[in-house]
Parts: sequence; structure tokens; C-alpha cells
Amino acid sequence: MPYPFDATLKEILALRPQDCVVAFGLPRDVPAHALNVDLSTISAATDLAFGFGSPFQEVVDLNFQSGPDPSVPARLHLYNAAFHLRFRVPVRSVLILLRRKADGGQLTGRLAYTCGGKRVEFEYDIIRMWQQPIGPFLHGGLGLLPLATLCCMTDDKPLAEALREVVREIDKRLIHECEQPQAVRLMTAAFVLTGLRVKKEDLASIYQGVRVMHESTAYDMAVEEGLIKASHRFLLRQGRKLLGPPELSIESALTSIQDVERLERMGEAILTVKSWEELLSTP
Repeated sequence: MPYPFDATLKEILALRPQDCVVAFGLPRDVPAHALNVDLSTISAATDLAFGFGSPFQEVVDLNFQSGPDPSVPARLHLYNAAFHLRFRVPVRSVLILLRRKADGGQLTGRLAYTCGGKRVEFEYDIIRMWQQPIGPFLHGGLGLLPLATLCCMTDDKPLAEALREVVREIDKRLIHECEQPQAVRLMTAAFVLTGLRVKKEDLASIYQGVRVMHESTAYDMAVEEGLIKASHRFLLRQGRKLLGPPELSIESALTSIQDVERLERMGEAILTVKSWEELLSTP
């Protein structure tokens, strides 16, 4: 299933293949070229692939995964074979797990089975982003900056605080090192990836004051969504204290309200209304 970050992240890294070389341990002594991954031999397309050398000496296939999927090893095997068929060079497959939720017992870096007395073996690399040191991503190529939000954070401070510091450093680099449209694009990718790690309502505080972020529609949408969810929680919590437990239909009607200004008015009215019905009637 595609996620909101998929297209942006792939396009950013496809334009900056050298950014990936150090971070993901790719070949350094030959030029890298992004490949067209819309393989005609299979119905699905891999995430991102680079050909190394001219002519190609090898291909590296990068696949980003944010959620659990037991079919991943077989899918990587399929992509590996398709690239080998297309380019007739050795192919290395790399699985990049973006969060712990994507990890599973079936992800061992190896796929093997026997059929008709013949054995098939396939090996692939696994990179778990939450185990990666942040330095190569935060201080490497600009294309890696969004992924810095997923790296291993220091244990001596809360995650939100650590992420806030990382985001400030990203903001500083983008302001000084690239044009505004690209800066907004990269910060938007960082913002969406951060949402894989923290609750949506925490995103606004982590990105508060970030200059590049305020040019992003994604930021505005997430801030509003965070305010709506926070308002729902406040009204339900205070309402239970003042008006008693709400019926399921009342709770459903309240959480369906998406108008921030109306929810703010309801927050003011909660101290004076006598019933849930009266609260819901607040215009």
C-alpha cells in the first residue's frame, strides 16, 4: 500500500543518488544513475534503484517499508530477478525499515525454499532506521535529511524534544543550502516521516517555529487535525466530569465535528451547558 511519503521520498533520493552512497553502504568508486523502476516484466514496481558504473556493473534495489508485510522477502526476490533479467548484472536488494512496526520474524535477510529437490536461496540486506546513527543522515547530503527524523535518538531526553532539535538542524541546513521550493519539499517529507514516529497531535509542537515548514500545506493540515483531535479529547474529558458519560451516539456526533472554531466555542460553552445535547447545539 502506498503511503503519503512514498512518492516524495523516492523522487528526492532519485535526484540525489550520491546522497545514498555513504548512508546505505553503496558502491563509492563508480558513478550512480537512478533507474526507471517501472519494470514491464512485473505488475508492481520497486521503490528506488540505482545502476552503478558505465556501462552498469551492478544494480542496487532500495525498498522502503513502513508497515508489516509477510510477502516482503518474496517481493524483493521478484524485483531482484526482474532487474537481473533486464540489465544482466549482479543485483543487490536492500530493505529499509522505517519504523519498528515494519519489523517481523520473517525478515531475516534470507529467503530459502526447496521444490522438486531443487533449492532456491536469496539474500537481502536489512537497514532498520531506528538503529542508524543520525550523523550520516543529518550531516550528509540534503536528500537524506528527511530520514534523519527516523534515526536513533539520544536516551537522555524525551523523543519529542530530541526530534525538535533534529528538525531545527534540518531547518537551518535547508535555509542556507537550497532554494525555497526544494527546502519546502524536503521539510514536508521530514514532517510526514516524523508522523511515522509520533502521534499527529505532537507534530505541531515539534515543528513549531520551523521557518521552512510554514510554507507547507501538509503542515497546516496536520496542525488543524491535531487541534481537532485535542478539542475532541478535551470536550469528552470535561463533559464526562460535568455532564456524565455520553451515549455512543453523542460521542460519535461530537467526534464527527471538524470545524475548529465551532469546537473552540463548544470548549467555552462546556462550563455553562446542562446536557450533552445542549453542548452539541452550540453553533
